[in-house]
Amino acid sequence: MNNVYVYDQELGSRRYQKLLERLETRLTDLGISGKIYRLGPMTRLEDMMREELVKKPKTIVAVGGDALSSRLAGLMTGTTIPLAVVPIGQNMIADAFGVTLENACKVLAARRIVSLDIGRVDNEHSFVCRALITTTNPRLVLDGNLTVTVEGRALIEAINISGDEYGYRGAHPKSDDKRLNICILKTESGILRKEISQSVFVCKQVTIESGAQEVEIDGAHKLHSAHIIDLHPQTLTAIVGRERSF
Repeated sequence: MNNVYVYDQELGSRRYQKLLERLETRLTDLGISGKIYRLGPMTRLEDMMREELVKKPKTIVAVGGDALSSRLAGLMTGTTIPLAVVPIGQNMIADAFGVTLENACKVLAARRIVSLDIGRVDNEHSFVCRALITTTNPRLVLDGNLTVTVEGRALIEAINISGDEYGYRGAHPKSDDKRLNICILKTESGILRKEISQSVFVCKQVTIESGAQEVEIDGAHKLHSAHIIDLHPQTLTAIVGRERSF
């Protein structure tokens, strides 16, 4: 079985050439090099992954930012093949996994493997860390019985796992508890200042019944709306570092 390295499209720029050369040398030195896919404008990631997953590779490694890591996680949900991350650029997922560019090769070589819950939006789009919904006058139903309404503009965070530096102030999310942490942030304008009020709920599913929306998943993908947000319990296998946040 081989490792498969998937390079983000933006890494085709010449400014990343020396960085990638150093990375590949390090992987070779550790005996964990493998097949490399360099994504381009005409590459269909879904087709490539379909072919590779049939071959049962040892590891699929996302080399790049959150958008690539999140897409690969969604395509690998339900398999036993581990996802690893080499973060180059914005990477909330790598932060939660306890992986940096400096320690990524050692983390990959150590193969500390865990199973994670994976978030879902409308049973179609997957997220590893969070879905962030910007909405106005939302009405939410949690687990089919608790109704929450907010007047005015609000941010709703459906959090599966998260690094500490992303502003979440509620109970620490776990990766395998089969529950989402739902954080509702509302801006309240005062005479002299603006304050943020935060409410946190823990549930298995949230239904957004009303409210205009803009949706962002894992800090990268944009959706027009979200109706039902829930989880695939323990359906992603991942390689993580000692400093993971969950």
